[in-house]
Amino acid sequence: MDIWNWVEKLQEDLRQAGQAQNAHLLTRLADEVSELQVDRVDALLPEARALGKALDNPWVDVYVGHWALRNRVGNRVEGESALGESVALFERAHRADTLDCPQSICVTQDLAACYGNIDGPGWVPERIEVCDETLGRIDPSWACFQCLSCEKADALLDDGRGQDALDYLQVQAAAIQARGKEVFDSFPEMQIKILLASGRAQEALALIEKREAEVAAAGEYEPANCTVPRRLSKAWALAQLGRDEEALQQLVPWSELTPNHWRLWANTASTLCSRDAARNTWDLGTRFNTIIEHFAAVGAHRLVIEIAALSLELALQRGARWVAQRQLGLARTHLAQLRQDRGAAALVAGLAARIEALPQMAPLPVPAAELLAWLEAQGEQNQSRDPEREAQWLLQAHAERPDDGALAEVAASALHACGAKSEAQALLWDFVRGHAQEDGAAAYTLMRWLAEQGDDDGLRRLAATYRDSVPVFAHWCEVQRARRASDWPALEQAALALLALSPGSNGARGTLARMYMETGRFSEAQACYAQLVELLEEPSAAHWDHMSAASAARDWDAVRRSAAAIGMELSSQQGVVEEPWGWVIIRSEEGGEPMEYYARRSGPVTARIVENAPANRAQQVGDWVVFDAGLVHPAPEDEAEREHFIPTYAQVHVLERGGFARSWLVDGAHPGEEAWNAFVEAAEAQGWKVWSHSRADYTVTDPDAEDGTLPGLLFTVAQPQDHAPLALHRFLQQATADWAHPHCWLRLAEACDQDRQPHLDAIERYGL
Repeated sequence: MDIWNWVEKLQEDLRQAGQAQNAHLLTRLADEVSELQVDRVDALLPEARALGKALDNPWVDVYVGHWALRNRVGNRVEGESALGESVALFERAHRADTLDCPQSICVTQDLAACYGNIDGPGWVPERIEVCDETLGRIDPSWACFQCLSCEKADALLDDGRGQDALDYLQVQAAAIQARGKEVFDSFPEMQIKILLASGRAQEALALIEKREAEVAAAGEYEPANCTVPRRLSKAWALAQLGRDEEALQQLVPWSELTPNHWRLWANTASTLCSRDAARNTWDLGTRFNTIIEHFAAVGAHRLVIEIAALSLELALQRGARWVAQRQLGLARTHLAQLRQDRGAAALVAGLAARIEALPQMAPLPVPAAELLAWLEAQGEQNQSRDPEREAQWLLQAHAERPDDGALAEVAASALHACGAKSEAQALLWDFVRGHAQEDGAAAYTLMRWLAEQGDDDGLRRLAATYRDSVPVFAHWCEVQRARRASDWPALEQAALALLALSPGSNGARGTLARMYMETGRFSEAQACYAQLVELLEEPSAAHWDHMSAASAARDWDAVRRSAAAIGMELSSQQGVVEEPWGWVIIRSEEGGEPMEYYARRSGPVTARIVENAPANRAQQVGDWVVFDAGLVHPAPEDEAEREHFIPTYAQVHVLERGGFARSWLVDGAHPGEEAWNAFVEAAEAQGWKVWSHSRADYTVTDPDAEDGTLPGLLFTVAQPQDHAPLALHRFLQQATADWAHPHCWLRLAEACDQDRQPHLDAIERYGL
């Protein structure tokens, strides 16, 4: 059964109703989950949920809720923290008005996965029961049949029945194939997981390599939720087989991992470190701490114990007793949250005994008062610092000198660097509460951490702590809270109050200027930047910001003054700054997603966009925009590469709209340069914008061509908002009539209620 048919029908209805962006939103939500873009999913959810309410469609609510949970219990491996939402969606999906929605089946997977995250072995019976009940309501033709089969196999694995899980998957695969359906990637992925967990690395590797060959032969794109786990599984298989260098090559960079792959990474890393102590570094320990902290925060109790056992072993090898003790404490806390013990208590007890057998911490290498200077000197000699080793000494020194602010701040920073963020923050809170008569490095570090965490209550408490004794610092706390929350009136009030007490605070003035830019108060932003230009010893950056604000305020004389101050010559002496300055790329945001367009720079910080937006995006061609002068992407270091480098800048304001409607896509075989140039000239004579999106190597298929392919041409045409799409449709018919091969503009034909068949024929013949 095609469980997405109703979604595609809804999307088509939305497009016909002029809501192409909402139609795209439903696809994009699922795509971002599959691409492991967890933060982008969070950004899309409010809009997606609002769509369900606007349409008054409960099926959309279930669809959006399912993908929200795929992000939470799947990508983020949330357990206890997502249980309420998982149960609520399961119940909502089984009401009369949503029971027939295909995604009401999908939510069973979400609930079973949530149970598995909390305590996989402890919830085995319930996980199997909920999967069996739902599988009994569908047949193998459903895509959900495969997801639920894998979920049940995972439960069997957690129950210690790895071979039963493999046998079960074999039976389910046969049932799927008997219905003429293809077995998806999820089956081999689950089989690989079972084999690796069962110590059958050679069989797992053979299955991985077989799957790699199939993917390469198909030549199709795979999303990140397929490629990342396969690479990590291969790394772990190779590590288990002792092929360490190959395993290291397969490891996915930490920055590309999401929590659902941390377990695989941790097993691989611990296996590799067991054979080479040089790999077991303090920053590796920090990553393990990050994993444990996350699983603890989301209530994935057994995973906390499992990863803590791996990490604690590595910490003991490094001699990091305080790290081992801390993780033992976390493991004990979550031990009490397990539904069934299944050997966890014995594991934790064994780890505790190993820690007790270690020698106590080594004494300080120098007196506590001299420790910071000694550590600094050691770092200069060794070219590197080890915060994990230093933290043990710093904590001892801090205990001896509790009033030493510098020592407190460095000790907390060492803890923070090692991933012990809650302990680091607690140390600074203790210090500032006892030393509120003056601010210092400890107070500012705590303020920064609270702002980074989005802890508004913490920032308010910190401000209250210093309000009477150091009001300037209290105002800084209020500025940070307001900036994080986009509370612009509060930010303005706090920043002005701070400047009244400390007129030389350029940081506050810069923050105020950026707020004015964000809220469209460009003249006020310009005034702030003009003050910074006068106050700063090195005002070059402030001049660029001043030009952005002045351009947005259309104060062209001010733009010229700053340009002259930094040695920039403008060809005009008065009036609007509008000059030909070459190519740039302008980055804007649409629905939280960055979009980049080619533009012609028209001044120091202005440009006109010349590239059409894709058909499903808001049109920006012709827009006259102001940009921030900071490069989005740094220029390449290689001189030859810099010659072809086109700088990208972030858009900050639209001075004038281009006035163009959406773009219409046209695809087909290239008609030749002469015919193409004539087409562009004729279209632009109508006031329309044409932009070619195809690369030089773009081809289309043609069975009559000598090698089966032809050079291709993919372009869009945008019309002014008051022009009728039917006029473009008729123009395309006439302008391309003499081309050797017909082109396709299906969506335009549909919008004009014209014959679709010629375009469908072109799609089929040319593989468009």
